Amino acid sequence: MRVEIISSNFLQVNTYLLVQDNNCLLIDPGSNTKQILKIIDKNHLNVLAVVLTHAHFDHFMSCNEINQLFDVPIYIHSKGIELLYDATKNVSDYVPGMTPLVLNQNILVKKINEETKDIEGFKLNIFHVPGHSPDSICLYFKDDKLVFTGDALFKLGVGRTDFYYGNEKQLYTNIKNKLFKLPEDTIVYPGHGEHTTIGFERKNNLYIR
Repeated sequence: MRVEIISSNFLQVNTYLLVQDNNCLLIDPGSNTKQILKIIDKNHLNVLAVVLTHAHFDHFMSCNEINQLFDVPIYIHSKGIELLYDATKNVSDYVPGMTPLVLNQNILVKKINEETKDIEGFKLNIFHVPGHSPDSICLYFKDDKLVFTGDALFKLGVGRTDFYYGNEKQLYTNIKNKLFKLPEDTIVYPGHGEHTTIGFERKNNLYIR
């Protein structure tokens, strides 16, 4: 499995293209449609789906354009669906000069949860880690020792909890009881910033004690 990373976009969201053979899952497409399409075209990738770690606007800014081109479903935790269609809850209402963002109604949205073990042929485990957002999930690929943590866990940091249904205590508990149970050499790919490892965060992340 190969991971392509794009982060040069609005609010420096990390968009990931997870590639298996020539098939691709697109994780958190921020405001970087041109860069996404460039990588897809260059590598002749077959885009199967978009997967959102959560439904804050900066993590799905390219979804409407991407879906027009590829007509693929969006996978998200059930608690995030209302945020896709509500600019106040997905926080885009609060950004000065920005047109509030909602998902096009004709895009197919599929629910995923901790019982989900497969997305379009990609085998994984899903951890529901609310706290930053009610729908926050982490995507864990055991065989490849990778976890995509969205805005739950960053290198030496954690997600903010002052948005819709944020909860600081809940976030810390979920990180400690779910993410920190993973093997130390698991690579952490966060929603913003540099990648890290579970072992490094256990030892050095001052937010989780």
